[in-house]
Amino acid sequence: MGISIFFLALVFGIHIVAVNVGIALATLVPILKRRAESTGDSQLVEASRGLFRIYAATYALAGVMGTAFTVFLLSFYPEFVGVAGNITMVPFGIAIVAIVLHFFAIVAYWYGWDAFDSRTHFYTGVLLTVTAYLIPLGFRAVFAFLNTPIGLEFDGKPSLNVLQALANPTFLPLYLKSVVGALALGALFVSAVFAFKGLRSGELSGAEESLYLDGLKWGTVGLFAMAILGAWYAVSLTNTPIKFNNIFSSLGWAIQGVQRFSDYSWLFLLKMALVVLQAYLLLELMVLRPGEAATKRGYTYSILAAVLAALTVLTGEYLNAFSQYPYFVANLPLVASSVPEPWRTILGRSLDLRNTSPLALDPALYSVTILALVVLFAAAGYFLYVVFFKKE
Repeated sequence: MGISIFFLALVFGIHIVAVNVGIALATLVPILKRRAESTGDSQLVEASRGLFRIYAATYALAGVMGTAFTVFLLSFYPEFVGVAGNITMVPFGIAIVAIVLHFFAIVAYWYGWDAFDSRTHFYTGVLLTVTAYLIPLGFRAVFAFLNTPIGLEFDGKPSLNVLQALANPTFLPLYLKSVVGALALGALFVSAVFAFKGLRSGELSGAEESLYLDGLKWGTVGLFAMAILGAWYAVSLTNTPIKFNNIFSSLGWAIQGVQRFSDYSWLFLLKMALVVLQAYLLLELMVLRPGEAATKRGYTYSILAAVLAALTVLTGEYLNAFSQYPYFVANLPLVASSVPEPWRTILGRSLDLRNTSPLALDPALYSVTILALVVLFAAAGYFLYVVFFKKE
């Protein structure tokens, strides 16, 4: 793999973890705020305000890394962006419109916290939540297309039949797996936030302790739901035989008659090991020693579980992306014969990850890029320090 792939993977990994936490917090905060207002629970109001402040920070981090990823993609693969962007314009458009509306909802929800009446603020929160789910809906439709190009049509030029594309067998399991995984990670992240506070201050308010325990409970439920959804997505990958074999053939499951281009079984096993460790920690806290959940040991286990959940999301995304290397579209070698010329040649060139833009191969450019990444990560690290650790 070229160094350009690692640049893309580095910023994409941070982006995707922050996005997953954000989906959960965009769901949880409006619900908590509404519940606090209906019960008159001032502690819960403050807890939900604190979580929203953290959400704004994670969205900013996700936005910066997403922008860096887009810049890398445009720089290294301009032809792919041009071709794929035109073909998948509708799902990309859904995601982009949702991003714009979501940003508006964040700003309105934050500044409307004490300014809007309760009902207006709640409906602003509804917009915040709905758009949080529309963004991955659009992007996962694009990812499903990159698994297998269902709906790809040629009428002089390539286009996408959207209704056929939505019937892509990998789309629904991928989308549901993504949002449930985000909710599971987000629930454990909330527990970790209050566990960290518990370790530092020695005590939590009643509302905070309740949120801490609820986060552990829903994180456990989400982890086991992911076991089912993950298996569903793995089965759906039989529709993308090269990708399936790149992950599973070394483990004894292979689709016969289809070539394997790489071996990412090790990344799958690493992900499963992270899941098992997570399950062990949650089992200790929720079943074997529930009385110790709100102790120093319990707080430490909770933080570890959240870290493992974040690493599980990260390895899962990398597994999904790398297992189709060297192609942007995993099934490209299998469908190439059905693509008419000159698009067979154009798609064959633009959808190959090894065909980096010649203008982006200058070693001096790599040096400048590495320096820019160091500055970017230093700034992001200080930003997170201010949000999570620096005392006011």
